[in-house]
Amino acid sequence: MSKTKNVSKPPAGGTSRREQLRQQQAQAAREHKIRTWTTIGIAGVVLALIVGAVIWGITNSSTGTPSTASRDVATQDYALVIGEQDAPVTISIYQDYMCPYCGQFERANRDDLEALVADGTAKVELHLMNFLDPQSQGTNFSTRSANALVTVANAEPEYAMAFNAAIYDNQPGEGTSGLSDDELVALARGVGVSDAVSATFADLANADFVNGSNAAAYAAGIKSTPTVKINGEDFTGSQIFTAGALKSAVENAAG
Repeated sequence: MSKTKNVSKPPAGGTSRREQLRQQQAQAAREHKIRTWTTIGIAGVVLALIVGAVIWGITNSSTGTPSTASRDVATQDYALVIGEQDAPVTISIYQDYMCPYCGQFERANRDDLEALVADGTAKVELHLMNFLDPQSQGTNFSTRSANALVTVANAEPEYAMAFNAAIYDNQPGEGTSGLSDDELVALARGVGVSDAVSATFADLANADFVNGSNAAAYAAGIKSTPTVKINGEDFTGSQIFTAGALKSAVENAAG
């Protein structure tokens, strides 16, 4: 990704786009399945304010079926924070829904991220970006999709991460017009989001949060997506697309 040209590129230390796509196809052929990410909640919008423990449902799969588990949720630096606040490891993920490499990363690591959050080893900070809006033929897909996720997370957080997974499972190609508002609504309803909540996506009520998150990422020196950090240290290269590599690095960081 380039700040000036607004296009995505592989993370530093990675291989070419053609090679990454080849690796993705090979991995998909080996696995023959779509992973699901079971996880929880979202933080709000206020910077650097810990708001305490909130019980949010866990979605068991992209079907949106809630369970009864809970985690601590805090608001911090325009990040959607998922997991126990005292987890020994923080995984920071900077993502843009129009970025093809973000989709590769998310699909490769869902199961591992779920496990790390579920056992308290790590919490996940999602930093939503919209720098690829110019790559969606004027529809601002990056902003619209990120706004939709924040809307769901604020109103019906038990479905937020199932919705995140559904967007990536139906991710449009970079340079296309992206998913329409109606398509985002359909995906949300498909994982259990209510009609009342999904009907508000087009209002873009959380666009300011998305813009703030994008600006905070730039201020932090983020230059490409996905950018992944483990306790503030970059986790880079083609390993971020390999299932198991992130989990191993996090477990090592946890000691």
